Amino acid sequence: AIDASHQPDDRNLLASIAINPFIPKWAGLETEVGEIKGASGLSTVGEALFLVRGLNARGIFPDWIALNNGTTHGIEASDAGIQVGLTADIHEALVPCKMSGAQHGTSGNSTERLREIANRTHTTKANVATALQMISWGLEVNDYGNAQLDAEGRFIKRKGEGMTEETWAEMVAYADGKGWKKGDYKNLNLPFENRLLALPAEVRERMCRGVEEFAYKMMTQVFNAKDTAPLAIEAILASGSFDLGPKTGRIEDPAEWTDAKIVERAKTLGSDKGAQGDFDD
Repeated sequence: AIDASHQPDDRNLLASIAINPFIPKWAGLETEVGEIKGASGLSTVGEALFLVRGLNARGIFPDWIALNNGTTHGIEASDAGIQVGLTADIHEALVPCKMSGAQHGTSGNSTERLREIANRTHTTKANVATALQMISWGLEVNDYGNAQLDAEGRFIKRKGEGMTEETWAEMVAYADGKGWKKGDYKNLNLPFENRLLALPAEVRERMCRGVEEFAYKMMTQVFNAKDTAPLAIEAILASGSFDLGPKTGRIEDPAEWTDAKIVERAKTLGSDKGAQGDFDD
């Protein structure tokens, strides 16, 4: 994923163009418009078309586009979540570019809303890292993957699931020592990586099993992926490679998307980027 969405629209596009030569041609490519910051600064059809058309003119054909469509990175604390109608409108406008959608901030959104995304939009990729992290650790989550909290606002560790209770206690103590809140717990992965990888095999297996069960249910019961493996195998065999290549070709005139014209075009968007601040994941 090339994500310069925290920049103004012209700089986002120009950065994506500048970085592209360093991306292997066989790699799946995701572009992003609108920084993920909840209901603030929602992406628009105009912004998405500006980014995708500009990339197309330069011979760049992303597989996915991620939007700011109402979610947040990490734990979904509100019931607002994904704006399905907005997402559908943007995806429909991008049909000529044959692009799929990538959904960020999937963790914690309701099953009903995620089914809507699967049925009403062109989304084929969903990021659920936060939910899978919590499950692998052995924390209590609801059906949506949102971690549950006790009366004191702390995560609830389920005995005999995920990592050992001793390791979890050490991680909590480390986080407390840093003054970290629940949204900061993702930062525990790096300092505790070797400790987690060194846990007994049976513990690591149950950590993986929890993730497998949650992911399988989400893919087959929410995202309509049940019995689709043969379709993927057929596509790979037909192309003779795991790399199916771009889904489209150049349809935009490069002469209309020079660096100077990109800067001028961006001035006509009139975008509302929402609240200022650090929304990095």
